[in-house]
Amino acid sequence: MSDNVRHKRVLITGCSSGFGLLTAVEAARAGYDVVATMRNLGKADYLRQALDQADATAAIKRLDVTDRDSIEAVAQEYRPVDILINNAGILTMGSFLDITDDEMRTVFETNYFGVVALTRAVVGGMIENGSGLVINIASLAGLIGHIFNAAYSASKHALVGFSKSIRQELKPFNINVVSVEPGYHKTEIIRANANVSENFYDQDSPMLQYNRGFLRLMRDEIIPRAGEAQDVVKIIMKIMAAEKPRAHYVIGKDARFATTMQWLGLTCALEKKIHTKLLAATRRESRRTEDRKAKRKKPPANQ
Repeated sequence: MSDNVRHKRVLITGCSSGFGLLTAVEAARAGYDVVATMRNLGKADYLRQALDQADATAAIKRLDVTDRDSIEAVAQEYRPVDILINNAGILTMGSFLDITDDEMRTVFETNYFGVVALTRAVVGGMIENGSGLVINIASLAGLIGHIFNAAYSASKHALVGFSKSIRQELKPFNINVVSVEPGYHKTEIIRANANVSENFYDQDSPMLQYNRGFLRLMRDEIIPRAGEAQDVVKIIMKIMAAEKPRAHYVIGKDARFATTMQWLGLTCALEKKIHTKLLAATRRESRRTEDRKAKRKKPPANQ
């Protein structure tokens, strides 16, 4: 462990699972002074177990990025922070026609406004120290959009724009700002922690069959092909150790493919490919639904 690492304090949000948990463990094992935070400390057992297995230690604190008092309390207790990793995020799936205003605001409060508030609270100490690093975990969705996840995609677009803007503002203070943009990876945000909108299954919605088709597409093709979360964590660790990190990192085969298509001016071809897959998945889900209905209507064989 170098002295440089030993004396660096890292504050990470969203550490109950996924990138946050894995990064907290890897950073603690590497010797960083880790403050691992999460909204619900009732979910901290997985992190504690992972730290024990890695023979590493970290401070585990409650931090709700939508609660300004919570932000201020943690920011003051652990001032100054050398590296801030804004990882906490939520996903609410469903067509923009079906997601409610409240649901969309909740996504933005966590994925965007919470990041802004915490960064404001922490960056003052970095300015005083004359150095710092802010890593914002955005998403491929923040670069190219994401069907049936308009709220999530829009919040990540905002986060990418925020990162680009403050990178220039904080440069005179020797503070680096990095945007990390992963494609699909096997984390709980696309599994147990994924939410569907309140009106996702509204029988009157013109998007009902496509909402269901998108879930089928996720289950059949997207989740099975998702990358390993540890691949993203390795990049985050490299960013933390780099003297001059890049402005942003696109991570994952799907992310690199999609952004290359966009760079080549082939966005329409990419959208057509996605649309074709969605229609195929919608047809599969519709057949499954009809088969289930038929089985329920079929009388028992002994009648």
